[in-house]
Amino acid sequence: MGAAVGMERVLRLRLARLTRTVFINRDFGLVWWGQAISSVGDYAWDTALILWVATTLAYNQSWAPLAISGVIVAAALPQIVAGPIAGVFVDRWDKRRTMLVATALQALFAILLVPPLVGLSLPLVGSSRLTAFWALGVIYADVALITICSQFFIPAQLALIKDIAPSDKEDQAQEMTQAIQGLAVVIGPPVAAALVFGAGISWAIALNALSFIVAFAASAAVHAPTAARSLKPGETGHFTHEFLDGIGYVLGHATLRTILIAETLTWLGFGALQALGYFFITENLHAPPSMYGWFGAVFGVGAIFGGLLVTFMGKRAGLERILWIALVTSGAFVIVMSHLTSYPLALVAAFFFGVAATAILVAAGPLAIDATDRQFVGRVTAVVNPVGRLAAFVSVALAGSLVSTVLAGFHATILGIRFGPVNAVFTGTGLLAIAGGAYAWRALGAPSSHRDASDPYGQVTRKRGAP
Repeated sequence: MGAAVGMERVLRLRLARLTRTVFINRDFGLVWWGQAISSVGDYAWDTALILWVATTLAYNQSWAPLAISGVIVAAALPQIVAGPIAGVFVDRWDKRRTMLVATALQALFAILLVPPLVGLSLPLVGSSRLTAFWALGVIYADVALITICSQFFIPAQLALIKDIAPSDKEDQAQEMTQAIQGLAVVIGPPVAAALVFGAGISWAIALNALSFIVAFAASAAVHAPTAARSLKPGETGHFTHEFLDGIGYVLGHATLRTILIAETLTWLGFGALQALGYFFITENLHAPPSMYGWFGAVFGVGAIFGGLLVTFMGKRAGLERILWIALVTSGAFVIVMSHLTSYPLALVAAFFFGVAATAILVAAGPLAIDATDRQFVGRVTAVVNPVGRLAAFVSVALAGSLVSTVLAGFHATILGIRFGPVNAVFTGTGLLAIAGGAYAWRALGAPSSHRDASDPYGQVTRKRGAP
């Protein structure tokens, strides 16, 4: 009996030690798990909406593609428009309180979708089922409102991590926060498909609302110090000056400026792949449309590996070095993939592109936060992220229009390599990424080779671009 108790105590101590090593401390563990569940819910919700609109609301309608595009636009525009505005206020406000209000509103907006979309009978109202037109309007508005709330939550969370993670663990905390997105990409969509086709859209809505409630509970349980503010209590600020200060801070900071360019080039590639991926599968690889879904899954698996790679290799290799190498390799894999004619080989290339592309984002996030003064975290995040989303938005429109107009029917052979409309665009995005990697190498170098014993994590060298 005593031996069993002793073994249990040893196992508990080892588990506690492992938890501290992986999740750093209690407060960061709460933030991470809340964000993990919320991210899975987000990806499941986005996929569920698209599936439900395509298979139920707009089924067999000529305007179905436009209806689905509206969901994507409703999620993208608030990031571009509201993101920079939110950053100013996040820098003014208490970070934990901002997260609580944002997640509470997100849960409320998610729950409010249930009656109009599933036709519940309400007292004094009766059935609340809407026509397809009005249902789409409600969906777009709800998606936009939830996305606006996330523009406050995300930078507040990144700033809060600087408060709750020790300085020598800050990079690890930021890397783990960024890496969870890859896991959410893999888990969320299959869960959404199972819910929509097995249980119904109401269960997908419930899962989304529950994920926000979990994130709220996790944030409420965090023991955070009083968050620093750019303004003292009672002091009033000037929005325009603070907003322009944030933009000027990013553009005048060598590290942040380089990250902005790197992420913009990455999202340009993402947008083109999203817009033309279906045509690449069916026309270049001559695979059936049903095989298109596997590309997203394989990319997601690669994203998980990319996130883990940066998490475990970041300190040893240096995030600066990982950033420019990942840019170059992501561009190379896109170019190679675009000229393949074998579907299995293209899947392999998609996996490695997922590894490299995610490594860019996971390395860039901690680099940006580490290089940013505490009072500018919200505004820096609100400049870098919306610019990246705008690049993806422009890339989707530009890639589709080029293939449909200027490059329609285009065929050429250069150095024995055949080019068509789709792989010509893919090659161009790959070359842009490689150029971005070369720029990052010149601008950031590899400071890990310069570190000494007094600066083991590169904090001094990493901040050398600070104005």
